[in-house]
Amino acid sequence: MSQIPPLGGLNASYTSEQIRRNRLIFLGLILVLAGMVAFWALGPYDTKDQSATLKAGDCFQNIGTDKEAKTKKLDCTDPHADYKVLKMDRDGVVDTFSCSDVPGTTGSLTQSGPGKWFVVCFKKNDEKGEK
Repeated sequence: MSQIPPLGGLNASYTSEQIRRNRLIFLGLILVLAGMVAFWALGPYDTKDQSATLKAGDCFQNIGTDKEAKTKKLDCTDPHADYKVLKMDRDGVVDTFSCSDVPGTTGSLTQSGPGKWFVVCFKKNDEKGEK
């Protein structure tokens, strides 16, 4: 007569220490995976742009491009602070309307997206230090 192997379940050949170690490894893999998903979802790419935090009187450097500006807020005496904010219009959508009445404006930055529409009117920073 042949013997039937046992069906699934806990194999008696594993010790409780091995089971505990395997559970910890599995938990570690789940935590690493969760961290990677969080990093992808919250990513550092959005945290570098400080445009939404600017207000009149602040100075900044464009660390992006002319088409896709990303600002880095700096002290106005910093040698890299190229621009000074003259007006932040949180209700603005079109820069020509928001900045037309602001004397000295030489440029504008418009951000649009879900829940974050604003226009920043700025000029060259004449307070910046020497490089």
